[in-house]
Amino acid sequence: IDQKTLAKKLFMSESAFSHFFKKATGKTFNFYLNELRIGFACKKLIETDETIAKVCYQSGFQNLSNFNKRFLAIKSCTPKQFRQNFSKNILNK
Repeated sequence: IDQKTLAKKLFMSESAFSHFFKKATGKTFNFYLNELRIGFACKKLIETDETIAKVCYQSGFQNLSNFNKRFLAIKSCTPKQFRQNFSKNILNK
């Protein structure tokens, strides 16, 4: 899904949708969408042993570099560190 398609479905211009979304959520559409995708990726990293690359593509990212960059910006760690930290915390309980 992208902003242009969503705006069109709501019979709004991209600009009007962007202003509406930011006012309603306090976030840009792209940032919000990336948060959702990273949340899904976290779930997959915790619940499966799939490769980080596979999780990246399943989460809707088109390349691993962008996925790692967005993951780091939102979670303050890499996907690999996230998985390791979660596993470590579970084993210490």
